[in-house]
Amino acid sequence: MKQLAVHVVLFLFIVPPPAHSQPLSKKVTIDQLVEAFADAYMAKALGKLDAGRPYFGEVKLVIEHSMVEANAEGKYEIKEFRTFAKVERWLTDRGEIPYRAVAGPRRCKSGLCTYDPGALSHSHLYLKKIAYGYREGRPYIKTVYLLDGD
Repeated sequence: MKQLAVHVVLFLFIVPPPAHSQPLSKKVTIDQLVEAFADAYMAKALGKLDAGRPYFGEVKLVIEHSMVEANAEGKYEIKEFRTFAKVERWLTDRGEIPYRAVAGPRRCKSGLCTYDPGALSHSHLYLKKIAYGYREGRPYIKTVYLLDGD
């Protein structure tokens, strides 16, 4: 019996706990969180981020329509969701088109990560910006801005 206990203790020290046992937002930097969001956005798997609750309260989604003139009605579509799974469901219900895209280099500074998609392609929904904050030392996502290439 004593030998079994020794083997169990050794096993626990040798085999690390699974990565999914640690919530995403507990031990990550904002760069890692934004990268995880971009990957999940492209994979159409935003719901997987919910386990770590990388948001506080609701997440705001703002879609800017590139073909609508500035200050015109309908330029921005604004929605709020309680989970990323609900964001994913809403985006998926819009259909296969527009295609999702994350383009250009990312820069994070002063609560905002921005992407520069450069030239826009028709029928693409670009990740444009992510507004973030910190709560109890943990980064969280406030607002996601998408740009519709219309």
